[in-house]
Amino acid sequence: MSYSTVKDVLDYSQQLHEHARNLYQQLRDQTQRERVDMMLQLLAEHENTLAHSMQNLHEHTSQKVLSEWHQFEPGSIAKALDGCKQCHPDLSVDELVEIALKIDDYLIHLYRQMASEATSGESRQLFENLAQLEETEKIRTVRAALSANDW
Repeated sequence: MSYSTVKDVLDYSQQLHEHARNLYQQLRDQTQRERVDMMLQLLAEHENTLAHSMQNLHEHTSQKVLSEWHQFEPGSIAKALDGCKQCHPDLSVDELVEIALKIDDYLIHLYRQMASEATSGESRQLFENLAQLEETEKIRTVRAALSANDW
């Protein structure tokens, strides 16, 4: 296991969200189905919001916290997006939501693990807040998926 700073973890999370956003945007360009396009647009906006949140955290978190070392070995973004191997423009709304929830679950698990292993209260609070943010966004995604049947 290697070590990374809090900044490295935030960078990794931001890159993951940006990669997922780009994937959804690419799929939007290829799909012909209106409901799928609407869900892809919503998911791209979801990932964009979270990527911007990571950027804001960089700017508003103390250098002391950002430079803290934690036991974390960032995996490849492709591994985190493992469910996207089957991504194609003809995915159903349910399949898209399943992929989005896998990404959220991956990050929630990561942030909870980081919070449980944090040595300072400030970094513990940061990772707990990130886990809560991901959970809130996950709930929004699920609600949007449930309402997709009304579109």
